[in-house]
Amino acid sequence: MPGLWNIKYNSLLNLNYTNRTKVIAFADDLIIVTRGKTIRETENIENIELNKITLWAKDNKIRFNEQKLKAMLLTRRKR
Repeated sequence: MPGLWNIKYNSLLNLNYTNRTKVIAFADDLIIVTRGKTIRETENIENIELNKITLWAKDNKIRFNEQKLKAMLLTRRKR
């Protein structure tokens, strides 16, 4: 079964993401790294990418565990 998952997961990794987004997979985990000039811009880009992933999951009859979803903001700005 892992081979089938790899084939299916590969199509998720090859979706048409923006050049500000990098998608990384490890085993059955997925990391979506998005960068932007402002927090609002980054959130907007991330929401667009998450919509693509949601549609992919629906088309492939896969459900993600929303309870495991985490978001982290990293910035170079000093306080």
